[in-house]
Amino acid sequence: LGEVYKRQKEGFKAHKKKDHAKANDLFEQAEEIYRDLRKHAEHEGIFTMAGRFIQKELTMRRMQLPKWSFKRLTSKLVDLFCGYGEAPLRIVGISIVMIICCAFLYAFTGLNYQGELHVFDSSVPLSENLSLFASCLYYSVVTFTTLGYGDFAPIGISRAIAAVEAFTGSFTIALFVVVFVKKMTR
Repeated sequence: LGEVYKRQKEGFKAHKKKDHAKANDLFEQAEEIYRDLRKHAEHEGIFTMAGRFIQKELTMRRMQLPKWSFKRLTSKLVDLFCGYGEAPLRIVGISIVMIICCAFLYAFTGLNYQGELHVFDSSVPLSENLSLFASCLYYSVVTFTTLGYGDFAPIGISRAIAAVEAFTGSFTIALFVVVFVKKMTR
């Protein structure tokens, strides 16, 4: 079995040529082919292959939606974030990237620790800024996991960053559990 099937290739060619009616028809045919292959793989107990086919099936379904629609954007985000429930490690990777990005933001926007402001300062030695970043990384992990020890406190714009990170973290952790359980119970 190849990575891409004839109907899918033809659909993308028609899509490039702006023949949307033909492209949608070919994408619909490809979706049906992937669905049949997925069902057969599940019936035979080849669940890893079935997982790949469901990703392709849902991708073909997405390609049939209007290009600038909310459903298509949502479908693309779900695909990128967790591979339609088939890629739990993507969630872990995205979580790590978000934690590191928020740590950088905290370093520049500042955190309060025992009544003292901790913020990046180019005039101090590199070791102090690295220590600050390590503290910001710690705070970011504690915030992302919604653990919240309370030793550090966000100030100013850091409060908004912390709120977004905590909300996203709780959602992401729940999503990881759902995707991981789905993947492991197959």
